[in-house]
Amino acid sequence: MLEVIRIYTNSPLRNFSYIVREPETEKTLCIDPFDSSQISKVLSAKNWDLDYILNTHEHHDHISGNQGLVREFGAEILAHPNAMTKIPNASKALQEKERILSNKDSSSYLEVFYTPGHTFAHLCLLQMEKEIPYAVFTGDTVFNSGVGNCKNGGDPETLYTTILEKFETLPGSVRLYPGHDYFKNNLRFSLNIDPKNLAAKTALSKVESLKENEEFWTTSFSEERQFSPFFLAFRPEENLVQGIKKSTGNESIPSDPKSLFLALRSLRDKW
Repeated sequence: MLEVIRIYTNSPLRNFSYIVREPETEKTLCIDPFDSSQISKVLSAKNWDLDYILNTHEHHDHISGNQGLVREFGAEILAHPNAMTKIPNASKALQEKERILSNKDSSSYLEVFYTPGHTFAHLCLLQMEKEIPYAVFTGDTVFNSGVGNCKNGGDPETLYTTILEKFETLPGSVRLYPGHDYFKNNLRFSLNIDPKNLAAKTALSKVESLKENEEFWTTSFSEERQFSPFFLAFRPEENLVQGIKKSTGNESIPSDPKSLFLALRSLRDKW
């Protein structure tokens, strides 16, 4: 089974970086390195080398640790084809459905899938264990109780399609590894839209009980679908629909999933 280490960067944007290790081949990957020295310390403590860097997309806070890690370890930088000219020293364009960090019998690996919306050079990684989806590294596409913005090279309608086709269909047991810790603020937004969402209230209490900047709740998609308004929009209940209409001041918003999702994304941009 792949070993995953989540690193909280304590940056203003509350980034997560991840180290993923395949124990049989001893190949090691860093996803979205923010601070090369912080990651190097973790690798040194484990006595691990670093073979690959994967950037989920081209934004600076997801590639800022690249240079230091390449200099120290000579790691190969992997990225979406559209990011190859946007990420300095990116050396390999990954294809959709490509497998990386596979074990010897190919029962454990990371599978690449393209996830446009936040940018058009975004990809995510699905962790497969014994051919069963186990977790997903989502960069800035899906957050706890939220989704990525589309302000810097993205498109909300494209993001909606990505969430619908790539994430709404994932088994509920799949664990979520996002690129940032926005959980608390996202839950407060959720409750601002739908104050009667008991699952969001319970989740917020749980998140607030954790040790700040040290403890993090790894949710499953079945949990996210109970309190994230962006997933609830696919099966909208009246409280959510009315909350969106009230928040936008537009009673004529259609109650289909796409219209609600786009309204939520616009509201979250201003909240």
